[in-house]
Amino acid sequence: MTAIAYLVPGTGLDAAERARRERIANEVTAANVTVVQTRNGGPSSIESSVEEAWCVIGEMQRAYELRDEFDAIVIGCFGDPGLRPLRELLDIPVVGPAEATVFTAAQVADRFSWLTILDETVPMSREQVHEYGLSERLASVRSVDAPVESIDHESDELVERMVSVGREAVTKDGAEALFPGCMSLSFAQRHDEIQERVDVPFLDPATIALEQANTWARHGIIQSKRAFPAPKFEKLDDLLSER
Repeated sequence: MTAIAYLVPGTGLDAAERARRERIANEVTAANVTVVQTRNGGPSSIESSVEEAWCVIGEMQRAYELRDEFDAIVIGCFGDPGLRPLRELLDIPVVGPAEATVFTAAQVADRFSWLTILDETVPMSREQVHEYGLSERLASVRSVDAPVESIDHESDELVERMVSVGREAVTKDGAEALFPGCMSLSFAQRHDEIQERVDVPFLDPATIALEQANTWARHGIIQSKRAFPAPKFEKLDDLLSER
């Protein structure tokens, strides 16, 4: 069975939440998924470019430690922090949930909208879509006003906000598919009921990313080393040596 590491950047998940996400991850894919977290510090959540940059050092160190234990890695943040450096460091597939989700959205719809967590993360989200070459397919980025550390996975009020904002994206912006731009929102696992109420596909980034990693690993698909050439490892002792 394919072994996937769901690598959470930073320090924000306690043991109970890691266990909950691991249970859900193993329900949505046939692979064996282990939720792991960086050990050398980092932000408690990622809601800015500063926090995103901060988490990458610890993420690279942890991913390199895990390279022989797993068949693939999924980055546990919708910002895909460290996607390029991890693909350069490792010879196993590395999947970013945002990249996997936006390209899925572009396959199931002509125009899609991204429901991000905060007004402050709207520019980051737009930039990410631009980096993936899909700006012309983006109907909108809208905030659901849900700081990561306040997200309650059992909250019906949060579902109502996602439905309300999602409906506006559909009726006012012309979105034909939607997705939550945060893995904490994704792991609320309320996608089916939201999709029924917004009447367009409401994609689940966790499932999409984990299934892509499982498929890539099973079929020997790996990032091209022409596109993601390996670094000069002799220069990386201070980064990758055991701590």
